[in-house]
Formats: sequence, structure tokens, C-alpha cells
Amino acid sequence: MLLCLAGCDGAQKPTPAKWHPPPVKIQLGTSVDGLLKQLFFPFTSDCLKAVNLCWYELTFVDKKPLDVTITQPGQSLVLRQVIGLQVLANREVSQNVDDLDITLRGLPDGSSHKANRQWVYALLGDFKAAGWKKYYFPSDPRIAGSQLDKFEWKDNVFGQQTLTHPLFDPDVKMSLERWMAVNGFYDWYLYSGRYIAHVRVWRLGVANESSRPGSYLTSIEFSSLETFWRTDFPEADRPNWKALFADHLRQLSARRQATEAKARAAGVAVDEGYEGPAGERVQ
Repeated sequence: MLLCLAGCDGAQKPTPAKWHPPPVKIQLGTSVDGLLKQLFFPFTSDCLKAVNLCWYELTFVDKKPLDVTITQPGQSLVLRQVIGLQVLANREVSQNVDDLDITLRGLPDGSSHKANRQWVYALLGDFKAAGWKKYYFPSDPRIAGSQLDKFEWKDNVFGQQTLTHPLFDPDVKMSLERWMAVNGFYDWYLYSGRYIAHVRVWRLGVANESSRPGSYLTSIEFSSLETFWRTDFPEADRPNWKALFADHLRQLSARRQATEAKARAAGVAVDEGYEGPAGERVQ
């Protein structure tokens, strides 16, 4: 199913043979209902009425990909070759587009791992060009990918399991050897304004030989900081998570400081200039 979010009033649907999907614009943080009302074609929905939770999913005629522009005030990011789009609306919490999943069509199956690696880093480059920045989870040490040769990191980072691992630094391109050593899933996190983007790449199959062709699936989850952090709390605490948030951040920051102290003692540089989203800065 195709959608059009601008300039569709009075438009006539062209014949399928001549159909070219129009570009799509989605502004993060705007009304889910407003988005749905502008859809050019029907969508599928799956709702749990007891908890006022709905998934709205759009797939595309003949799998023809779309160009989707993700906007925030003063910023826009163009994602090309989009073949899947899902909006999660937790109406007990928000009426806005705060949880958005996008699936991209990457390179053809059988493309080389080197080419797929290049495609992924080009996608990350599009994020950075649009103003998105590297994100460190507040408990994770602020260690850039450029420091990986200075310590042993394959099992943990100075004794800590991390969400935002230095290997997946969007500012540092990993070697093909390191790329092939990853066990299937690649995870980068970036932030802009009050949103976090999780770029996840899945290498299909178990082959880890760079000489053999590969197939990859790429998805992107855009989450508001409120959505991202609310789900970090136990279910029972979520209704009151904002009151608990400051203390939670202090605890996470203390874990970061302890790990960074170990890193400095080992001669590993810490990214002191990183600030992170404004909503995560511990006072």
C-alpha cells in the first residue's frame, strides 16, 4: 500500500503501469491521527483495545520502494528505497509519532560484503549530514571506535556489557575483517533533538567469509526520548517513570564514570566532548 502525505487533494490514481510512488514526508512528534488521515492508500492496523495500543503498518504495491523524508524542526533526513513502515501508537502515553520503524531495501542479494558495508556507512553518512550525532547510552563509556586497537573489547568493554559499543561508532568505519567477525547483527545509535535512531543491520546466514556473497536486511527505529526511556523501566514503574528518571540517570552515570576510570588507567582516551541529548544531562 502506498501513501502520500502532501499535495494529494483531488489527485487521480494513475494506472498501475505508470505508477511511481510519490515521496513521503513524516514529521516526528506530530499527530499519529493526522498522519493516518493523509494516507493515499489504506493501511493495516492491529490494536489491543484493553491497553489502547495500536500498530499501523504500510507495505507497498509490488514492493515498489518509496523515498521517505523524516523531518524535525529545521532538519530533514531522506531515506531511499523504503519498503516497509510501521507506526506504534501507545495512546495511553502519547498521541504523536514517537515510535516509527522503517525497513529499507538494500543491495541485491548476492552482493559482496564489502559493497554492503559501504552501503551501510553511506546510510550512516546521510544521518550525519542531516545533523544526527553519535549516541552513547548513559551507562556506557564514551570510547570512540578509533580506540579499539588499545584494549581487548570482544567480550566486554572494561568489564561492562554495553548497548552502544565502540565497534559501532558511526564516525569510524570498521575494517572488513572486523565487519565479518560480527555475529550477524550490527547496531548503531544516533540522536537528534529529542529522538534516538537505532540503525540495525542483519547479515543473513552464518557465513563469515568475505569472499562469499551476502544478503542483508536493514531497519531503522526512531524513538522519542520519552518512548526510549519509559521502556527502560520495569512495567510497574512506567506510569511514574519521569519522577524516577533523574535518580536512574545518576546511577547510570556512576557506572559510566567507573568504567571510564578503568579506560583512562589503561591509556584509552575518553570522548570528553560528548554531551548527548539535552534530556539526558545529569545535573
